[in-house]
Amino acid sequence: LVLALVMTMSLVTVSAGAADFTDDSDIDYKEAVDVISALGIVDGYSDDSFRPDGSLTRGAAAKIICNLILGPTTASALSATTAPFRDVPVTNTFAGYITYCSQQGIISGYGDGTFRPTGSLTGNAFMKMLLGALGYDSSVEGYNGSNWQVNVIKQAVGIGLDDGNDDFVGSRTVTRQEAALYSFNMIQATMVEYDSKSVVVVGDVEINTIPTRYEATNTSTRTDGNIKDDGLMQFAERYFTDLKATGSQDDFGRPATEWRYNNRAIGTYTDVADETYTAGVKLGDIYSDLGLSETTDTTEYYINGREQSDLEVARRDDTKIGANGVLTQVWYEEDERGNVEDFIISEVHTYVAEVNAINNPNDDDRSITLSTKSAPIGSLDRQFETDDFSRDDLVTYTAAWTGSRYEIQTVEALTDYETGILTEWNGTKIVSGSIYDATNDFTVGSTTYDYSAHCAVDDEDGASSQVWNFDVDESELNVYLDQYGYAIYVSGTEGTKNYAAV
Repeated sequence: LVLALVMTMSLVTVSAGAADFTDDSDIDYKEAVDVISALGIVDGYSDDSFRPDGSLTRGAAAKIICNLILGPTTASALSATTAPFRDVPVTNTFAGYITYCSQQGIISGYGDGTFRPTGSLTGNAFMKMLLGALGYDSSVEGYNGSNWQVNVIKQAVGIGLDDGNDDFVGSRTVTRQEAALYSFNMIQATMVEYDSKSVVVVGDVEINTIPTRYEATNTSTRTDGNIKDDGLMQFAERYFTDLKATGSQDDFGRPATEWRYNNRAIGTYTDVADETYTAGVKLGDIYSDLGLSETTDTTEYYINGREQSDLEVARRDDTKIGANGVLTQVWYEEDERGNVEDFIISEVHTYVAEVNAINNPNDDDRSITLSTKSAPIGSLDRQFETDDFSRDDLVTYTAAWTGSRYEIQTVEALTDYETGILTEWNGTKIVSGSIYDATNDFTVGSTTYDYSAHCAVDDEDGASSQVWNFDVDESELNVYLDQYGYAIYVSGTEGTKNYAAV
């Protein structure tokens, strides 16, 4: 919720949903940006971009905090009658926001009486502001003085404000999308309150006690449970009562969270998995990686969204699931008594296709039709609504089971490839119908490639086949890699055979 800050380079902004940003593909924290945009906290630029890697300024951060606490409409009416800091005159764009945050004890200036509103903001400083908005008292918690950064980060990390960014560095300048992520985590965090200070008299000495911090609880006058049903007051349960987070599943059967605001859907976002694999994995390895102590049955197991028979995950079990280029994810959760509550495994397979038709090219419901190159996965709806791609484009796609057939979920361009002479080939043994054996590989030039599970092969005439028709040390090949680094499409270049057309 904190991305709503206008960047230093431009103060002209327009409201936009994250899906509408022209640089949406550059946003790493899509769930955070989507939710913040839906709440009206984040604006895009006049060119409909979001600029996720742009720097956050101190003045803009103050505006975001006000938008979070007061809402964008009320926050926009803030003004300052006197300059809050000597470098922030009342005419400054951020004067009202800075004044409000300063009065609330959320922010402070420098020792020389300045605030430096156009200066960049570090992760440490932004976390301090978010903690202040959650109710943490700087003077009580030690957020002032020489050790303030240590105390701030210890608390911020302890309540998960940095969740989702494994590369968090407190001394580094915060980007717009990082600010969104930290704010998104903050609105789900529990607010705190303090007992009143008291005075204890010991003999002739009066001792001021330190207020005790405690987690704020919901009362009968507050909305409970729109973020968590734990009886505590999360930030969004006080300030965004119309924001709802509900447990759900995505199209591949994976645990997910559905976000809604004012009864309108924002989106459904897959939860972070406990373990992730992009090659075949033994059940025994999953057992070890999860730290299990006894054989455990899965509660659900999906392949491309189609539920399979439950798996028994046991120590040293050599049974393998997944394959090269298959996204295998695991979610494991126990209840308070140690009983298995959720043990879900999902496989998402990636296939190769070519765009062979453009449907309704001039309408809003423009779609493409795919001609699959990898072995088909049963009854497949080959159409996919998109404004991207042209006829004959190579793409990869995923598809999920709808109950009667598979429906395409994602389509990505397959454009990057490497070209060279085939110098070694260890065979293309296929197991289980259309799955390439992971023990085989091939070498083009000096690079050895492992097959993706659903690798497709075209000869130099464009004919698809699961069987190679290339000669070692003679055939020149184009090798396309999937997102995990496996060869998912191999084609012969024209002229690899020893003949000429006259």
